[in-house]
Amino acid sequence: MRLLLAIALALVLAGCCRHRDEVKPDLPGAGTVVAPEVVTVEKRVYVPIPGDLTAEPIAEGPIAQCFEVAAQRRAALERANAKIAQCAAVQGTEVEP
Repeated sequence: MRLLLAIALALVLAGCCRHRDEVKPDLPGAGTVVAPEVVTVEKRVYVPIPGDLTAEPIAEGPIAQCFEVAAQRRAALERANAKIAQCAAVQGTEVEP
């Protein structure tokens, strides 16, 4: 019984160790010369949009002032459309790093 246990233990331990022939080094040998290679990396830089172009307050008021509020909202809509046009003009332009 002990003999079978010793054989089984030896087989288990033999399966756990790695063979040195299978291990490959990370770096080439000392006699091997590796020529460097130039790699071009393209970096995209996006144009930041100013914070004042991304916010527009909306007019509010009581029903008695509906005509005034409507006029203020129309003006805000026109300002927002102008800001969108400014953003579209900036979009796609190149930034100098």
